[in-house]
Amino acid sequence: MKNKFALLCLVATTFNLNSCKKNNNANVQEIGYGTSFGMCVDYCISNISLGEDEVKFYKSKNGATPDTKTCAKKMTDGQLEGLKTLVKQSDFEKLPAVIGCPDCADGGAEWIVLKINGKVKKVTFEYGKAPSAVKELVVKLKEIKDSFKDCN
Repeated sequence: MKNKFALLCLVATTFNLNSCKKNNNANVQEIGYGTSFGMCVDYCISNISLGEDEVKFYKSKNGATPDTKTCAKKMTDGQLEGLKTLVKQSDFEKLPAVIGCPDCADGGAEWIVLKINGKVKKVTFEYGKAPSAVKELVVKLKEIKDSFKDCN
């Protein structure tokens, strides 16, 4: 009887500790992604910002006259939640602000911006070299950004 009670207490304690773990995805409030190429002509900087129900796309030119273009698309809760599941919050929070040498020798730069629990963090890295903590998310965000190719 004592062993059954001890086993029951152990199971209950384990269950309670597991239920206290953070739901990392629920903490992500906004997601942003962008690219830039310093030595290019035309629209060299582009980024997207994903809010609650829409994606905003911005592109601008380098130089004194950026001539920024903006477009937006509606987004479902399911789409945003699907992206949030790709966020590995604890791994992302460990990343430095800059990884490698973004846009050196016009190799381009990419960045991810996450607003988590009211705090904004941006991580910039060499184009095409996403760190493993955000690699899956970057693939999906590139697809979304590319869907705005007709934004004039």
